[in-house]
Amino acid sequence: MKNITIIGSGSFGCALAHVFSKNNNVKIWSYTKEEKESINNNHECLYVKDIKLSNNVVCYDSIEESLIDSDIVILVVPSNSIRNMCIEIKKYYKNQQIVLASKGLENEKLLSEVVQEELNVDPSVIIGPTFAKDVGTDKKSYIELSGNKKLIDILSTDNFIIKYNEDKIGLEVSGALKNVITILYSFVETMDFGMNYNSYCFIEGLNEIKKIGVSLGAKENTFYSLGALGDLFGTIKCKQSRNNQAGELLAKGKSLDEIKKEVGTTIEGLDTLKSVIKIIEDKKLDCPLITKLYSIIYNNESKESIIK
Repeated sequence: MKNITIIGSGSFGCALAHVFSKNNNVKIWSYTKEEKESINNNHECLYVKDIKLSNNVVCYDSIEESLIDSDIVILVVPSNSIRNMCIEIKKYYKNQQIVLASKGLENEKLLSEVVQEELNVDPSVIIGPTFAKDVGTDKKSYIELSGNKKLIDILSTDNFIIKYNEDKIGLEVSGALKNVITILYSFVETMDFGMNYNSYCFIEGLNEIKKIGVSLGAKENTFYSLGALGDLFGTIKCKQSRNNQAGELLAKGKSLDEIKKEVGTTIEGLDTLKSVIKIIEDKKLDCPLITKLYSIIYNNESKESIIK
């Protein structure tokens, strides 16, 4: 039994707390008083009431308190918060194992690079089709881990099954860019260009993820794995996905500000899109769908241009 600290009390952070507390001691750090009180007083996730937490799971709003006696730290905060969180953690860091469960990029950097820069440690990563409600209500879920293999036995349960994948770069790129392609797919589906074009966007979108990943050092076959193709398929199929909702609202003519207001939370794909376009330009990659989506969202190009 290990002492695990989960940094982030959103739906996925709470889902992981539910799973990991079956065999370990778990603490959660929260940014908001409301989330903290929901966990400590009601023993449930504020955003997904179906996710029930053990009475032994305790939430803190102090990084220092949450890290006391911790063996493993799981990062489950938005990608744009990773660096600042690592800077805070560094004040109290005592060589705990770090696991990245966040998905995204920081400008042109993988999140594992950000962790390395701030904490001087190479983190493990977990990536896969693991929607919070399914994980937090003990639906059978599979995920891939890259890094410390010993974590598989510590973190796995009968219904949360971890498989090993040695290609950390491929998993991170896939986890970040599947959000971009989900926005794309939802957008073209709502525009009603037809199932033939939807299918093209799914396959070409995956191909563009692969091009970008390989250019960063990933292995080509990783992009057909559970953590890549599996995660992309699941996110596209999940209509409750924030990225899915963003693509639909974009097709309906909503502005970026209106989309963010209506979805009401972090939309990782929108931030990642701004980061990945720099990689595409720097490495001179041919990624027409991602490039066109960027122009539609950030340069006010016509929605119909996606099919030209």
